[in-house]
Amino acid sequence: MFDNLDEFKLEIEEYVKEVYSLILEDYGEFLNQDKLDLINNFDYKNNIKIDKGGKYSICPGRWESKTNTLALSPVSFYNTVYKKEMEKDIIKLDINEIQRKLNNSRNETFTGLELANYIKQNNLSVLDITKGIVIHELFHSIITLKDPNEVFRVSYRNKNYDCKGIKGDYLEEGIVEYYARCFANKHNLFLFPSIPYQENVEYAKEVIEKLGKNANKLVFNSNYRTILNYIHKKEEYKKYDSYEAEWLSKRIVRRLETKDIKDIIELDEIGELKLL
Repeated sequence: MFDNLDEFKLEIEEYVKEVYSLILEDYGEFLNQDKLDLINNFDYKNNIKIDKGGKYSICPGRWESKTNTLALSPVSFYNTVYKKEMEKDIIKLDINEIQRKLNNSRNETFTGLELANYIKQNNLSVLDITKGIVIHELFHSIITLKDPNEVFRVSYRNKNYDCKGIKGDYLEEGIVEYYARCFANKHNLFLFPSIPYQENVEYAKEVIEKLGKNANKLVFNSNYRTILNYIHKKEEYKKYDSYEAEWLSKRIVRRLETKDIKDIIELDEIGELKLL
């Protein structure tokens, strides 16, 4: 994949600088001082962590808000999700098929084989894919819609658990991915599609359309409740809660299934549940 981790990291550092510079050009006027300081004072050397063994998780990358760290595990992700698929016989796909699906509807689904062939046909390297993931994660650093004080209750193995600080995740992932896609298209940058968030993006599009000219101001400076309140529809909360309850329950249960339930006191003590 890549032999020199230091050289790989330098490439990513330069790319993050480029993306943050363009974000400031596009959205700087809407960012509060804390977010401007985060970008202007970002420590590229120490706050970008790249691990090719999967130390952080098998997911490709994530933004760790407590430490302002971009954590990437590109090779682990690549090997786990796509390597086996890429070893299969290639299925000839129209290279525009992925983009068509991204622009279509929440009912569209992707398969690992489709994306593996997308990688193959476009001759994408691990560095290409990692750069394509970075944009989404950097938008997480300036779009924070989750409410840190709200509690979401999930049932697992006939017991209820209260998870604090993840309410609003459904809308946040959708809006982050939507903004990342628009940003990448505007600046002709490659964005690796975040497959699990397609339904979230479709809902985010509806919300952003209703926010109108105030969308940027609200997205960068408020949480999900402020945004839903602005829409002025009581039914919007019922709709949103229905979407998010299913979304969060599935995500949390998947996490819990990989952990020993005896070691869990409170779900909010499991950092991954807040971040992923």
